[in-house]
Amino acid sequence: MPYEILTKETIVDYLKKTESMRKFFSSFDALDIEEVGDGNLNFVYKITNQKQPTETVVLKQAVPYLRCAGETWPLSKERMNFEIMALETHKELHPEGIPDIYHHDKEMSLVIMRNLNRHKILRGEMNQGKIFPQLADHISTFLARTIFRTSDWYLGSHDKKESVKQFINKELCELTENFIFTHPFYNASSNSYSPDLTPEDINYIHKDGRVRIAVAELRHRFKTGAECLVHGDLHTGSIMVNETDTYMIDPEFAFYGPAGFDPGLFIGNLLLAYVAHGYRQEELLKRDPLPYRTWILDTIVQTWEQFVTKFNALWEAHIIASQDPFWHYEGALADHEKLRQNTIDGIFRDAVGFAGCEMVRRTLGIAKVSDVKEIEDTEARAELERLSLQIGKELITDRQQIKSIQEVIDIATRVSPLTTTPVASVKCC
Repeated sequence: MPYEILTKETIVDYLKKTESMRKFFSSFDALDIEEVGDGNLNFVYKITNQKQPTETVVLKQAVPYLRCAGETWPLSKERMNFEIMALETHKELHPEGIPDIYHHDKEMSLVIMRNLNRHKILRGEMNQGKIFPQLADHISTFLARTIFRTSDWYLGSHDKKESVKQFINKELCELTENFIFTHPFYNASSNSYSPDLTPEDINYIHKDGRVRIAVAELRHRFKTGAECLVHGDLHTGSIMVNETDTYMIDPEFAFYGPAGFDPGLFIGNLLLAYVAHGYRQEELLKRDPLPYRTWILDTIVQTWEQFVTKFNALWEAHIIASQDPFWHYEGALADHEKLRQNTIDGIFRDAVGFAGCEMVRRTLGIAKVSDVKEIEDTEARAELERLSLQIGKELITDRQQIKSIQEVIDIATRVSPLTTTPVASVKCC
């Protein structure tokens, strides 16, 4: 059918015309339709048959503009096609962590999928101080599978290049280039600053040439490093969890990019949560901050270390099974182990830099994180933002010298000690 923006009033008629939905819903006369989107890019609706509550789905539709900015900011609605393709690809590679797709419509730029109504957004759960012991295991498995099995290390040359071509996601990549790697690092009109941040705080980032050079290098990696299919927006707001499951959602930014991009965004958001909980645990949740902040840091370490182990295992098994003559000689497996380590070292350096960029952009750019943004004490919030800027800056400028995930943790705990949240001593360099 021709494209139209669905509303609560027109969704039922659309579902009635869709064969898969006629099979899914036993009736259409008692559907509860609730808009649950965050209002940034798309319309998202939760649809439930009140007569049979187990009959429930989520409908997500892209509109031809950036929703949070309005129709003055045009954006192709075809971005939904990339989300659909990414969901299908990731479902094949990591079936236990991707929601089932019941229907997709490229003309209408929408997808209908399983309603994860027994799961909640990770960021919101972490804001409440909830612990998820299996998070590192689940995320590291997703990262290892999706990074390795969509890369040149696994795919044949023809298949890889065909996949790259399918995922040339021009518009949303441009948004990332602007909002993560460009605008936050100078006085762009789209930036948004907390009222208690001073010009000195902002110049700490904007006036340091080392930061500009390093971010320009990282932006170039983002633009040219077509190594694997990345989710493109893997933060704690794009992950749904409960005590046993972890689901990745919202991959509309998916494209072929650097292997370190998804791990970097995930680590950067956990570091932002670590900083925020220096205040949240003590002031809002009335707890000793040490246990929860320790869990966050442990999750960062375990995610990276388990990713390395799983990525290594997948690659080694593939080399052995493929019987590639290039690696059939005495001592080949030992040499291949060195190649794997060199590759992982490069992924790590990129991930560290991307994590730093994510921390800065969530502080100075247009898109904030609720971990910090929802803290009502503006002075305390500004202190947390200074800490985030300091950690982010060190990760960006020192990424080539940082050799281990423990060194990342050391930077975080030096700037923001585990049991206290001092005012950061930040001066423009």
